[in-house]
Amino acid sequence: MMNTQPTKLSKDVLDKLPPAASGQYIVRDTEEPGFFVVVGARTKTFTVQVDVVSPLGKRSTKKRAVGKWPEVSVADARKAAREAKVEITREGGGREGGALTFGAAWVELRAAMEQEVAAGRRSAATVRGYDYCYRLLSAWEKTPLAKLSDHTPEVRKRHRELSTESGPSSANGAMVFLRRVYNYARKRRLDPKLPHFNPVDSIDFNPQQRRDTAMGASELAGWFKKLRALPNPVRQEFHLFCLLSGSRPGALTVARWEHLDMKRRVLHIPLPKGGERRAFDIPLSRAMIACLARVRRAGRMVNAVNAAEWIFPGEGARSHRADFAGHIVAYQEDRVALPKFG
Repeated sequence: MMNTQPTKLSKDVLDKLPPAASGQYIVRDTEEPGFFVVVGARTKTFTVQVDVVSPLGKRSTKKRAVGKWPEVSVADARKAAREAKVEITREGGGREGGALTFGAAWVELRAAMEQEVAAGRRSAATVRGYDYCYRLLSAWEKTPLAKLSDHTPEVRKRHRELSTESGPSSANGAMVFLRRVYNYARKRRLDPKLPHFNPVDSIDFNPQQRRDTAMGASELAGWFKKLRALPNPVRQEFHLFCLLSGSRPGALTVARWEHLDMKRRVLHIPLPKGGERRAFDIPLSRAMIACLARVRRAGRMVNAVNAAEWIFPGEGARSHRADFAGHIVAYQEDRVALPKFG
């Protein structure tokens, strides 16, 4: 079976994949390890592959189809692949020489977190953040957790490497993630022989300073000038609403028109950071209502379809994100184009 260059699977990528001239070929996903699409003459099948070692030390590779394109979307197939990994890992042992691996422990923790997201007890953004941290440490996917505890110099070395490659904050975040995975595995006794010493306890974390995002009255005039220079009117109103409301940008990106209650003059935030149990209402001032009126008009010009659902719609056609839902993303502007946001 022929392999092609790995890429981030998306609707555009799947649509453009040509049928196999003979046999089949596969295209691996760069977003989810072990996830790929098998392209035949007539079908495109999403598949997940997991390498497992049984408690008796027998090595094997397990594959499972998780859907066909276009009946199943890329996002749904990727989610199904993660769930299949949990099942395959449990069936096959998910161990290296009988010991629980870092990758298998993350599969277990991620499945538990997905259940919390579905129940409204956790934000999906937390899971996405952990997915990023896992990619930073993916070289340890098949490494036994116990080995990381016994070889802390390797953990400290990786922290130093990430500090240079991805920045001090990302390096610290990856180690916090590793600590969470290790503690979860030990608490749940996924490996009864797992040492009590958490390898992250040997790390000297990078010092971090909080970003200076506060603005004084004297800075507002310059900020508004740069705000109005942004080419997208929806993004202008988005950042202004962030300023007026004091809300986290991530909560506003997913605000829907159905969340707006003009009779009570509030915008409901049903799923903030921390999950559904922390839902709250934002009282609306006159300036905020005027902002919403402007963004409704602007949104229809940017993308009328997305604007029917989302208060701050994305452009859609310019997005290369496989999980693009139609709303704006908060991180497009850099700090030179628009300082003091987020």
